[in-house]
Amino acid sequence: MVQPSLLPPSLEACEQQATQVTTTAKRSWLRFFFSEDQSPDNYMVRALQERAVWIGIALILQALNEIDHRLYMPYLLPYGSLIPLGLILGSFAAMLMALRPLPRRPQPRTLSQPFPRRWQRIALILILLTSVAGVIELGRGVVMCFLPPEFSNDGTTLDTNAAALLLAGHNPYSDSNFVSIARTFAIQPEWTTPLRQGRFANRLDYPSDAELAAAFAAALKTGQAPEFEGKVSYPALSFLTLVPFVLLHSPLRDVNVLPLYLLSYLLIVAIGWRVARPELRPWVLLLSLANVPMWASTTGANLDILCCLLLLLAWLLRERGWLSAFLLGLAIATKQPAWFSTPFYLIMAWRLYQPREALRRLGIAAVTALVVNLPFIVWNPGAFVSGVLAPLNDPMFPLGVGIINLSATHLIPYLPEKVYLALELAAMVASLAWYWQICRTRPEAAFFLAVVPLFFAWRSLSSYFYCAAFPLFVLQMARQRQKAAPRREQHPSQRPGSGEPFPALVEQRPLPALSGRAALQPAGAGLLSSLPAVDSFPALPLQRQSRLSG
Repeated sequence: MVQPSLLPPSLEACEQQATQVTTTAKRSWLRFFFSEDQSPDNYMVRALQERAVWIGIALILQALNEIDHRLYMPYLLPYGSLIPLGLILGSFAAMLMALRPLPRRPQPRTLSQPFPRRWQRIALILILLTSVAGVIELGRGVVMCFLPPEFSNDGTTLDTNAAALLLAGHNPYSDSNFVSIARTFAIQPEWTTPLRQGRFANRLDYPSDAELAAAFAAALKTGQAPEFEGKVSYPALSFLTLVPFVLLHSPLRDVNVLPLYLLSYLLIVAIGWRVARPELRPWVLLLSLANVPMWASTTGANLDILCCLLLLLAWLLRERGWLSAFLLGLAIATKQPAWFSTPFYLIMAWRLYQPREALRRLGIAAVTALVVNLPFIVWNPGAFVSGVLAPLNDPMFPLGVGIINLSATHLIPYLPEKVYLALELAAMVASLAWYWQICRTRPEAAFFLAVVPLFFAWRSLSSYFYCAAFPLFVLQMARQRQKAAPRREQHPSQRPGSGEPFPALVEQRPLPALSGRAALQPAGAGLLSSLPAVDSFPALPLQRQSRLSG
């Protein structure tokens, strides 16, 4: 009979036991975000989780840009402009890292490396900390849906007023008046868009808050506001979507349209959840909460959120032919940034399908946008063109976080406005040329490349860049699940979500060309039902299996 030892355990044994407990605790926490399976069959899951880390880094850098620049500009003076410039460029670099092409086959050296690595664990902790701010913004947005509206961007106020004008039988593009809006809605002078005319004529430096307040008070007193933008500056769908809110609320100053934009963002998150593998769904939730920049745009009732939702659906449903083109047309009819995505969509359709199909889709998108805006074009063509082209034609102040910020802080002199336009066009040509090369293997890159030219623009507002990172990751997850579908068809006994390893990564061939007729499929009961779900990928009408291997 063996007698139990009465001697205390050695110090070495205690340390070993403590190390095992600590390691187990770490693994139990990290396994929600990083797969422990290091087999070659699970390489793709690990690769996507690493890309999620890079997307999270991009979101952290953009969230840091949301810190009020006035907190450090008085101390750093013109050199303070390098901070937002570096943060946006850093987010670009992180998105580029997430877009890197994967090796054709997993390398033994890569598989033998510890996963996650130390920098990835540190990044995950920082993403979790950033998500706390996102939770606060989410709660704030929900509460604000039930409070009197407080729109920190004048575009939403102009659109809400445009919906009210339309219901009253007036043309929103010709009858919009800044003074009337300022007297109706609770807006602050710093929420307006000043123009370089009136008391602000012949200057390039953005007015101070005191100057804006003085001009705002004078406008209310005199009834004339040449210093402020009062036109409806977006296509018609920007305010047509707000008509139901105006009908349901009275008086006009109590109309709160925030639920539309909050729902739009939540739908983007729901789409990401639907297309993600189970191993990646924790990342979907985490990144959606850490996406502080998009939350800030959402709680500010920014129209970019709705436009982003439409563009994301257009890219996700590209196999649905006319439905995808229809969604692109709705995005074009919503806000001008969608116009920058249109040539990328044309290239994608041209390279993935036939040129004829690409032109047909472009025609569908153009007709959709035209039908939405045609009544207002016929009503008053001059007012419509003047309003929609106001961001280009009206004398707005140079502003943003791109290279223009170096001049706005007087670190370098202002360049002629045409120079910024030339740089923007050159960046657009370079982005389109690069997308032509990679769109068959990385079609989601359009969400990043479409905003790069705006970095060089006369006005490069930070909100232009906030709707790129998270949708890019959603599209990456959807594409990799599509590539896995043929493997599951060959092994029907394995079902996704049942614990089987992800199909091994093989040669990353371009997506094959598909005829326009084959690309047309029924739209289904709804948009979400049309998206690839965890158990529905084998039934998705993707490219021909015989030519899909990676």
